[in-house]
Amino acid sequence: MSDELQPDEPLHAAVAALRTTPAMTPGLVERTRERHRRVRRRRIFSGGAVASLAAAFAVGIALRSPDDGYITFALVAPETSGVSLVGDFTEWETDRLRLEPKGDDRWEVKVKLAPGRYRFAYVTDEGNWMADESAPPALDDFGDPTSVVTVLSE
Repeated sequence: MSDELQPDEPLHAAVAALRTTPAMTPGLVERTRERHRRVRRRRIFSGGAVASLAAAFAVGIALRSPDDGYITFALVAPETSGVSLVGDFTEWETDRLRLEPKGDDRWEVKVKLAPGRYRFAYVTDEGNWMADESAPPALDDFGDPTSVVTVLSE
């Protein structure tokens, strides 16, 4: 037996260590869920968010694309400096689709979507996530409300 370290030995040891299942910290899942709930609650109830959420409501969503193939997403949201549309079609990123102000606290964006079913929500610049009250509800992966739009083919 040689004192020389074989190149495969550290690799095999590392692979063996990675294959072992670490012990789950007791209560980790419950603590994580509770922290998510607290953070979500704090985000909703901080600052003027309660007034914004109470006054904000969404208006009509077209389910069948008009002739030009675009669907108008619209939201009435006073007390906000801007709104983004997020959803399956934006990979839930808040910087892809910005709604334009249309007066009277109304925000709008037209989006061309292929036929299908999409989950979406609105996010204000203040960090408030809102479902569309006029669209069917759906829960996201964390149990928070989002909305659904179904685009039908012509």
